[in-house]
Amino acid sequence: MLASIATINMYQRARANKAKSRLFWTLAAGLVCGCGVWSTHFIGMLAYSPGVPITFDFTMTMVSFAVAVVMMTAGFVAAIYGERTWSSLVGGVIVGIAISVMHHLGIVALRMSADIVWMPDLLVLSAVCGIVFSTLSLFTVRQGTAITHSGIAAALLATATLSDHIIAVSAIGLIPDINTVSDEAGLSPIVLSISVASMMVAIVIACLIGAISDRRSRRHMNERNIQLNAAIQNIMQGLCMFGPDNCLQLWNDKYVSMYRIAPEDIRVGATVEELFAARKKAGTIVKELDFYSTRLWDSVKNRESARWVLELVDGRTISVAYQAMENGGWVGTHEDITEQRKSEARIQYLAQHDSLTGLFNRVAFNDHVRKVWQKAAAQKHPFTILSLDIDRFSEINDTYGHSTGDAFLREAARRLQAACGSAFIARLGGDEFMIVSSEGEQPARAGDICTRVLTAFEMMFNIDGHAIHSGCTVGVSIYPQDGEDIETLISNAGVALYRAKKEERGSIRFFEPEMDRQLREKRVMLHDLDLVLENKQLELHFQPQADPDGTPFGFEALVRWRHPEKGLVPPGVFVPLAEETGAIVAIDEWILRKACQEAASWPKPLSIAINVSPMSFQHNDLPGLIHSILLETGLNPKRLEIEITEGVLVQDFSRACSILRRIKNLGVRVAMDDFGTGYSSLSYLQSFPFDKIKIDQAFVAQINKNVQSSAIIRAIISLGEALNLGVIAEGVETELQRDFLADAGCFEMQGYLIGRPQPIAAYAGIVGRPPETSKTAMVG
Repeated sequence: MLASIATINMYQRARANKAKSRLFWTLAAGLVCGCGVWSTHFIGMLAYSPGVPITFDFTMTMVSFAVAVVMMTAGFVAAIYGERTWSSLVGGVIVGIAISVMHHLGIVALRMSADIVWMPDLLVLSAVCGIVFSTLSLFTVRQGTAITHSGIAAALLATATLSDHIIAVSAIGLIPDINTVSDEAGLSPIVLSISVASMMVAIVIACLIGAISDRRSRRHMNERNIQLNAAIQNIMQGLCMFGPDNCLQLWNDKYVSMYRIAPEDIRVGATVEELFAARKKAGTIVKELDFYSTRLWDSVKNRESARWVLELVDGRTISVAYQAMENGGWVGTHEDITEQRKSEARIQYLAQHDSLTGLFNRVAFNDHVRKVWQKAAAQKHPFTILSLDIDRFSEINDTYGHSTGDAFLREAARRLQAACGSAFIARLGGDEFMIVSSEGEQPARAGDICTRVLTAFEMMFNIDGHAIHSGCTVGVSIYPQDGEDIETLISNAGVALYRAKKEERGSIRFFEPEMDRQLREKRVMLHDLDLVLENKQLELHFQPQADPDGTPFGFEALVRWRHPEKGLVPPGVFVPLAEETGAIVAIDEWILRKACQEAASWPKPLSIAINVSPMSFQHNDLPGLIHSILLETGLNPKRLEIEITEGVLVQDFSRACSILRRIKNLGVRVAMDDFGTGYSSLSYLQSFPFDKIKIDQAFVAQINKNVQSSAIIRAIISLGEALNLGVIAEGVETELQRDFLADAGCFEMQGYLIGRPQPIAAYAGIVGRPPETSKTAMVG
């Protein structure tokens, strides 16, 4: 049994190994099995008692040993090296025959005073049992290497040996022959068996230990190989390993699939040149093959790690790394970085370009201007910066929607590229574009670009089925005359654009020093305006409103800024600035509160009119503010009149009407100021029930000078009568104007003829305060 276990283990090792180690384990299996069967036979013969003394012939004993080892080895060779399924069956038959022959020769080696007579049927049965059980043993081994399979196979092989031996011994018949006495001294059965058994047990145990140790090593090696193979096959890079002879030893599937190499074109022992040929055949060879090959062999020769980024003929980009190994070989890893490079290029593109129009963005603009400035400073060559703004873009967005606005910007960018040629164009955001012109004669080249750009924008835009008319305005600054540093040049181009937009949209303005002075003054004014409420520099003046005979019925509150250095600043100067910065919202609140406080203190219940900026409608809860101020001051809501301009309704008509209705619900009256100057005032009168309309002073100034103005005034008065609206004319400065308005049916007036805007102390008598504090205020 011990020999069978060792034999099966070595037989399994032979099946699992390759080349020389397979032959070693095959020969070892044949030797151990032969020795085991041979020693089992002779030890077993100790149990045989024929009734006469027996010895063993030395020669036949050695022949039986040799036959057992040779035939057993032949059987295992047939079983292991046969390529077909039935090879294990052939090997098993040979092993079984070897067992039977060995037993037969072992019995023939007996020397005793008797003749041996064989029983043919039992002899045949012993051979059949040996063959069947040994064949089943080798067949079982072929089914698997688990301990269960090994144990069954070992038991079957032991059964083959024992059954053959016992049945073969049972097939012996002895006929005593006292005349047959051998003079030769034979081998004592006990001495032979014990000696053989001791030797064989030592051999078998040693072989068994070796087989078990090899089995464990092989299992551990297989596990490591499985882990290594899994790691190699699952890495993201393609891998190929070369030996010290620069021949291929190992590769993974990723390498094969990456280069689309045919299975028959890659093998162990392939050279680098053969792999290049396989990749050339697959159409995945490197474009600069000579460069790559030279660098690769230099790295192999110098055993220095290296990495290259290579372009393949199929357009892909591959990163190749070389790493030397301690055994003299080397490893190459290959990674397809095509998508990575595309992503990097895309990221780089997005970092430098506007995603909507494809033009350069602010980052790219700043970088380009810096490079152009450095070059221009070194070569003493001028260049220009053009700041461009699209006219009516916000209106296009509001009217047609943002998707159409985006499409409009894309078409505008296309026209800019066509008009500017090689000049640098960037979109900084919204409808703000910057152009840098550094080629050709400047500023003539910049002027030519401006002309082409204006011409391009004069053509109608057909966007999403809409015919859109637009235009653009351009401001230009020139290096070095308009600034020697980048920040100044960009700022001055913006200043020129601001002046162009203010004076005439759709025009071009080159920067002038006077613009810079005005801009600096504006910045100072804006800074001071931020502190105007904190420093209590605002004050209210009041202009009376009266009927044609001069009887006042109310006042309009007008704000004035008493600047500590500039004196009294008129609202026409600082109110637009306050609207730009948003400070007008806080100023409107201050005016409302102060005017209502003042009016509430008058003994006479005269009305008070207050003009509210459109911005207060956008950034404030105006009805809530008015309500709280009325409660705070105690002013009767009927005495308060809120004046608005058309700008309040233009931004968001529905929201503005909702706010105005909430104001009217407080009992406050609402008047439309500057009536007749807007393009849609009549539609607003139809949509909202105003209490009063004010005829703009521009029409009043032209009475008896301009027939159209007189006709417009009469039409407005007639419209007010038809709609049951009060009508007041502002800017009345002469008696002729007053008489015309009275004859036309306008019975409310305001202007210098009635009274100039002054502090309320000048009109103390009118509001009912003691006469001694009053000043003459009425004129005419």
